[in-house]
Amino acid sequence: MDRAYHRSSRIVRSGVDVELFHNASGKVIREKYGLGNDFVLLQVGNFQLSKGQADSIISLYQLSKDHDRIKLILDGGGPKEHLVRLSKKLGVRDKVLFLHSNDDEELSKVYAACDIFLFPQQVTWGLAVIEAMAASKPVIVSNECGASEIIQPNDNGLIFNQSAPEEITQNVKLLLDNADLRKKLGENAHEYVKSHLSWEKYARTMEKIFEDSLLAFKQKNR
Repeated sequence: MDRAYHRSSRIVRSGVDVELFHNASGKVIREKYGLGNDFVLLQVGNFQLSKGQADSIISLYQLSKDHDRIKLILDGGGPKEHLVRLSKKLGVRDKVLFLHSNDDEELSKVYAACDIFLFPQQVTWGLAVIEAMAASKPVIVSNECGASEIIQPNDNGLIFNQSAPEEITQNVKLLLDNADLRKKLGENAHEYVKSHLSWEKYARTMEKIFEDSLLAFKQKNR
């Protein structure tokens, strides 16, 4: 960008409704789908090969060898037959719940119902990561997605190498065995989003950019 237009550039990341995702309750979702005291993993995004849901299912399979009450929610739209087949092949079909939330309010309850959020996608910013962070959930994020640039490992999230389900598994195990770390990552994630990625922050940043641009234009054309 700097080389093409011979001027400085600035990254402005879109915001999220922090309060909506932070204040939602997952009780209804857990009761509706019989999750009880299950440890719930969540991935949000349309059902496509590039979204990495298969890696989440493989990780679930690896985790279920040692953890009986672990479930995976996949929330998104599109054909899911290949994911159903994979979960059946691995013997974890009863541990995978397919949902399709219709709006942010419904989705906020799904975030609230999970214990850990997974994001194995690549070549995308990762708005779902920001929403999960706003909901105070510990996130495990691919190093190939845009949102990984705001993750400080072991502070506000965890990062794994793209297309490496065994690394997802290792990170989930780390959090499964450490409730204090889960809490720390979730709280720090929420504070980061509240401070840097709220709609209020986005609006103020854009306003400042417009003001600076207008001032520069006026000075140039005096």
